[in-house]
Amino acid sequence: MKCGFIVALVFFTVVLAFASDQEDVAADAVATAFLQARETAHLSKLERMGRNTFRKQVCKQNLRLPSGLINDVTYKTSDPSSLPELAQKLATTPDSYRVTARFGMGVCILKAGPSERPEYSIFIATYESRWTSFWRIFQE
Repeated sequence: MKCGFIVALVFFTVVLAFASDQEDVAADAVATAFLQARETAHLSKLERMGRNTFRKQVCKQNLRLPSGLINDVTYKTSDPSSLPELAQKLATTPDSYRVTARFGMGVCILKAGPSERPEYSIFIATYESRWTSFWRIFQE
């Protein structure tokens, strides 16, 4: 009985690690496409907030986000290297009164079968600089 439990635990851990690695690779593909769209639009390069910063929130569908958020987009895709129109617009919209300094994202696998491409839930958010976000607390 103990052996079966240990085998199941090891299998579950390996599956979770594989899914997390796959999500991180997808997040890298999204970030590359996002930054490429900004470069093509001749906009400033943004700082990336970690590799897959909002993964847990996206998987739990609980998007409580840190302060400084300017704009965000959520979508589903099986091709993370291709940005849909909404994500393209987020990447290429020039700054208004709030200056975009960084971006974060969350990528979570929705479904993955052995013979099909995985489908991802993707969230991308643009943020002010940490310093501006901090001072905004006192201004509002």
